[in-house]
Amino acid sequence: MALHPRADKTLTAEAPYQGSTSKTNDYRCLVMDPQVTKPTVVTGYEFVPDKNEFVHHALVYRMSADRRKGIDERDAADPGTGYECFGGVGAGGGGLSPSGRSRGSSLVAGWAPGGLPGRYPDNTGLKLEPGDFFVTQIHYHYVHAAPPDQSELVLQVGEGDAADYDDVQVSQYLAPAEIPCMPDEKGPLCTREAAVKALGEEFGPAAPIIADGLNAICGSTPEETANVDANGISTTGCEHQVSSPGKLLSVNGHMHELGRTFRMTLNPDTPDEKILLDIDRWDFNWQFSYVPKEDITLTKDDVIKVECSWDRNLINPQAEPRWVTWSEGTEDEMCFSTVATVKPRE
Repeated sequence: MALHPRADKTLTAEAPYQGSTSKTNDYRCLVMDPQVTKPTVVTGYEFVPDKNEFVHHALVYRMSADRRKGIDERDAADPGTGYECFGGVGAGGGGLSPSGRSRGSSLVAGWAPGGLPGRYPDNTGLKLEPGDFFVTQIHYHYVHAAPPDQSELVLQVGEGDAADYDDVQVSQYLAPAEIPCMPDEKGPLCTREAAVKALGEEFGPAAPIIADGLNAICGSTPEETANVDANGISTTGCEHQVSSPGKLLSVNGHMHELGRTFRMTLNPDTPDEKILLDIDRWDFNWQFSYVPKEDITLTKDDVIKVECSWDRNLINPQAEPRWVTWSEGTEDEMCFSTVATVKPRE
């Protein structure tokens, strides 16, 4: 049984967010400020969805104090609580990156259905400097209703001097998703061009850029990545150089509702190959972070391979056939993973 962190700080947005059924997939960034006035370390966390039925996932970004002005300006320019954000938190952070980091911003935590609270090993945690804050990107999925939501981020704060703790780093490793229609499926959205155009119309110009960018990062083209066999199974994979060396704390995989299998391999096809995570029957409602059974230290020379497979037979038969690619809608797909490491102080 997971241990809940001690609730030293409970953060929420300034007011509940009110979405609308007119936007089925709604990405909202909410500022959650821990009011840090001195170096502080977070030793445990828990994201608590208010309206669990409507929260598809949440990504928590640690933001440096110099990002606050840009975030506040974006927040003020968007009516309602928080601001619309797709593909990242904006204002200098959280865009598409294999590491999950950009200037002044780093992905530090997440939640998806089945997710459990997180507590770090002794003398480790997420370090915060004075003025640092969190932006939580929540993906709301509205169909028949859109109730107000005020989800919480619960923090456990370490005792003593923050300098005595090792800082946890969270990296993300991704692979493209290119799932074409079956030969017997016909429709205007069965071409990738039409499907990507539709994503752009729904989510804005960033959506096609993300789908194309992932292929570029992985050294492939959409045509090379796309595949589906006679049984409706599509596969993908991508290799990444380790971006945050250190002792491995946990791994996590994320796909959407067509997910079939997920695998993460360290140094594939070498004598040092090691399976880090192998989910042979994906369940969207059971998205845990997993702790390794043995001590594993990642180096900058190591390679992590992420592999996913999907099953087109899981698509709603009443839905219009379409090419499914990487995007953040529930009906779209992902091959997404996070890896938490800690590098001992020198």
